[in-house]
Amino acid sequence: MSITSISISRPVTVTMFFLGIGLLGIFSFSQLGIDLLPNVNLPHLIVQTTYPNASPEEVEKLVSEPLESAVGTVPGVKKIASVSKEGISVISVDFIWGSNMDIALLTLREKLDNIRFVLPEEAGRPVIIRADPSASPIISIALTFERQNSEDRPAHRPFGGIQNPETSIQYVDHDSPYGEIKRLIDLKEAARVIFKRRLEQLDGVAQTVVTGGLEREILVEAEPEKLDAYNITFNEIESSLKSSNISMPAGSIMKGLFRYSLRILGEYDNINEIKNTVVKYNKNGNAILLSDVAIVTENFKEREGLTRLNGSETVGLLVYKESDANTVSISKTIKETIEILQTEYPEFNLIVVSDQSGFIEDAIENVKQEILYGGLLAVFVLFFFLGNLRNVFIIGITIPASFVLTILLMYLFKINFNIISLGGIAVGVGMLLDNAIIVIENIVRYREQGLTIRQAALKGSGEVTMPIVAATLTTIAVFLPLIFVKGIAGELFKDQSYAIAFSLGASIITAVTLVPMLAGREKFFTIKNKARYQKDYLFIKRPVNKNIFKRILFWLGFPFVLIVRTITFLFFKISISISKYFSTYFKKFYKIANKLLDKLIDKYELLLEWSLNNKKTVLVITLLLLALTIFAAIDIKKEFIPPTDQEEFIIELNYPKGTSLKGNSELTSEIEKSILKIEHVKNVVSNIGRVNEFDFLNKEQHSVNKTNLIIKLDSYKSYNKVEAKLKQVFTNLGTISYSIKQVKTTYSELLQPSENDVVIKIKNNNLDKAFAAASTLIDKINRSNIEGISNLRIGVDKGSPEFRITIDNYKCNAYGVSIGKVAERLAYLVKGKEATFFSDFDKKVAINLRTLSTARDDIDDILDQYLIVGDTEIPIKNLIRFEKTESYNEIWREEQSRTIYVFADTKGIGVDEAVDNIDRVISKMPAASGQIISVGGANEEIRDSFKQLYTALLISVFLMYMILAMEFESFLFPFIIIFSVPLGLVGGILTLYLLGESISIISIMGLIILVGIADNDAVVKVEFILRKRREGLNIHDAIVQAGKDRFRPIVMNSLTVMFALIPMIVGIGAGTQLRISLSLAIAGGLFSATFLTLIIIPVLYTYLEGWSKKEF
Repeated sequence: MSITSISISRPVTVTMFFLGIGLLGIFSFSQLGIDLLPNVNLPHLIVQTTYPNASPEEVEKLVSEPLESAVGTVPGVKKIASVSKEGISVISVDFIWGSNMDIALLTLREKLDNIRFVLPEEAGRPVIIRADPSASPIISIALTFERQNSEDRPAHRPFGGIQNPETSIQYVDHDSPYGEIKRLIDLKEAARVIFKRRLEQLDGVAQTVVTGGLEREILVEAEPEKLDAYNITFNEIESSLKSSNISMPAGSIMKGLFRYSLRILGEYDNINEIKNTVVKYNKNGNAILLSDVAIVTENFKEREGLTRLNGSETVGLLVYKESDANTVSISKTIKETIEILQTEYPEFNLIVVSDQSGFIEDAIENVKQEILYGGLLAVFVLFFFLGNLRNVFIIGITIPASFVLTILLMYLFKINFNIISLGGIAVGVGMLLDNAIIVIENIVRYREQGLTIRQAALKGSGEVTMPIVAATLTTIAVFLPLIFVKGIAGELFKDQSYAIAFSLGASIITAVTLVPMLAGREKFFTIKNKARYQKDYLFIKRPVNKNIFKRILFWLGFPFVLIVRTITFLFFKISISISKYFSTYFKKFYKIANKLLDKLIDKYELLLEWSLNNKKTVLVITLLLLALTIFAAIDIKKEFIPPTDQEEFIIELNYPKGTSLKGNSELTSEIEKSILKIEHVKNVVSNIGRVNEFDFLNKEQHSVNKTNLIIKLDSYKSYNKVEAKLKQVFTNLGTISYSIKQVKTTYSELLQPSENDVVIKIKNNNLDKAFAAASTLIDKINRSNIEGISNLRIGVDKGSPEFRITIDNYKCNAYGVSIGKVAERLAYLVKGKEATFFSDFDKKVAINLRTLSTARDDIDDILDQYLIVGDTEIPIKNLIRFEKTESYNEIWREEQSRTIYVFADTKGIGVDEAVDNIDRVISKMPAASGQIISVGGANEEIRDSFKQLYTALLISVFLMYMILAMEFESFLFPFIIIFSVPLGLVGGILTLYLLGESISIISIMGLIILVGIADNDAVVKVEFILRKRREGLNIHDAIVQAGKDRFRPIVMNSLTVMFALIPMIVGIGAGTQLRISLSLAIAGGLFSATFLTLIIIPVLYTYLEGWSKKEF
């Protein structure tokens, strides 16, 4: 017996099976996690090594280069890039996709430990950091002082809001009022001691990074004249500070039966003790105190950046989650904790300025709504085509049945709900009905021919079982290669492939079991004896048995039985009444719909006749459409992913070189005020200068002349309006270099790893020549007026004006002084040195020693200082030579060669087109010895991902052919069906081209899905043509008859899928831009595949049957 006949003959078994699946599916639904994107194991490691007080050149030569050589010997390494900064080396290591990162990390650790002895003694042990796509903060919090009185403070303070301008602090330096300095010191201390610790105690929180604010320090500023007068050196001051600030163990002693440990405490208790530190004794034996030769003050450390919220300096808390933690649940817990902290510490104001969970919840909720509305629209199509509510109910019930089975399979394969997997389910909603439609339509056709319900169910379902299985397997075959695709495309769309494959597998099971079983039953709610029916449900018989136990049991259960019987009776009565009320309207609707369909079938028959009589004309038109599609595919814009509108975006500001932090702050303040006046702007967070010390691998150097403004809107819908106003603001402010970018989130980090559209790499070990070549290239590109390329910039500033001091070894030897002593004195004079620490409870406050600020304002004043050797005073300027130059604060290397990066943004053109235009400019530049210029960026990801997807597409088509060859037992007939694939691509590509969409990794995924479903109609159509031929009809009559018989289900199948995609195409809500291009590609391709399949497939069949040796 076939599975359909078993299902019809055993309805209870089928019912219990699906009830069991439903219960398991509901349980699985409650257990599945929710996140924005799938968990992706990125093949990326970071090696971080410290080398205190070393220049970028020293870090590069002594640390980065040896480590790069060691890293290059690790198996599976694809690319190495490094950056050497003052005091730190960071190496980025990319591995081949699919590498076992646990083994890679252990191997790398071993290689680095083997060369530890090669590194300088002062260098720290290399630390390996494992890259995580979720390694961006899920919540950003601004911490400010609350200036409201407690009785005026609202019970619930909404997150966000503009600070009070009367109490706000715009910028703080050493000349600012002490009250403002203390406020920012206290803010940072509270953030570190209270809020950071509380947040890090939460389950799922990995770490909390504190940014902005001021860090307290004790500053000892030595006066050079007094040092010379007392003949005291900086080394003597440092030694006295260290020796007067001691806390150390001193062993243990026995007293009686007990052993006591000894600890010597001699630490500073307050700043006065530091001032009274004895530096040395003079010849008379009098103590020379630190306060005699230096000014000791409590101040804050020099900083390179600051953070402001709506124009007021603030302290930021960046909260990072653990890699396997759920973003939505963690974010909810954090916000609940913030409310508790707000109550416990009312003097502070905690403002959530950024929250990734909001975007995730919106995106997930939108996909759920698209699934729901798509399913309802698909059922609406069934109402139009099927003239029977019972048949609509049978097909409609397959949606929840297939859905719960899909959820169960997702749970078993450990696939969570995310925007990718839910997108797969949303796409699969329309396809869930395809198989059920074909089965029920064939059953209805035999029912109309006079067969009984059971006979029609048996013959109708059995006849189409193999075609729908073959068609569905060809669709599933498309997604099998995607599961094995390497790279970001494979990692991302693996979940979607599984989700669609599970949906289709579930649709087969329901179509060949549940649908035949339901269709083979008599009409539901048929009442043969109305009086008996009402009597059984209105009256409850008392038990005849006199057993007292049964009587008690009856009366105990009587209320429950009465309620159930009453509800059941009312439900049936209401259902029958509603059915009678609407049946009149439905019959009229179906009558009109059937007339329209009959006319449409008649028109199709005429068109089919014309096509069979004009086969060459049809083929020529088809070839022209294919040629037009190829042209569109070449000309269409190509990008990695389509841009998405979010509630947050970044404005990058670049001020002229040499702009101080204070100057940057003042210029940015004017811009903040203008932006805050724009409607729909909710918050402005300003990161001025270098704020985040953990942003190691940003190829665009963040120095004190750069600012990032993070703009928070009230809605993503306001972006275009705000952007237009912003352009007007910057036009009024004059020539300020700026660019607008998306905020880095988990989503953008994973889907678009390159921040810049175009990256030009200039490799030359002579950085000056590379920088000059970069400047020349930017000038040539600007003069070429290439449309669509903007914001050209060099990634690193040749900055910072620098006095390069070279110590003369010969002169030092002549004076009897070491080079190290000269360098150390210069460092004390300018930069200073951290001498020791002052313990204040659990906080260690640095005691920094340096020369008086007035003595180090000018290079000449510094070089006029003396170096004391014995009783001889030697002018420092006699021992050195210096020159004014420009330096690089960062040195980038890629593939063990120094590299300068040039970045560019694109607008209105594809990245590939921009790269080709830039390549033409580069080709005209004269070649320089030892220099290589290449163009990369987002197009590298595009090419790699597209190559992988194109390969998967070819494998999918071959698998389709194999399945079809087995189905039809023919090597030739599958080619007819395979030809429906390019017919689908015609509509998919032309739809994207005409509507201004791009070819992206998302739309290509849509085209791959299209490849799987475009052939479904062709499979059923060819199957019926072959059946008609076996029944003895000639080729012409077989094609026409099969076309008329299959017209309704083919059109119905395609329309259900297209209508189910309408909510995705409309795209209302967060993250919809990702799904619009995918759904447009599928809908447009399905439309063309359906129309062209009905016309071209019959024409091709006439040619191929003549070549085939198949007998009928």
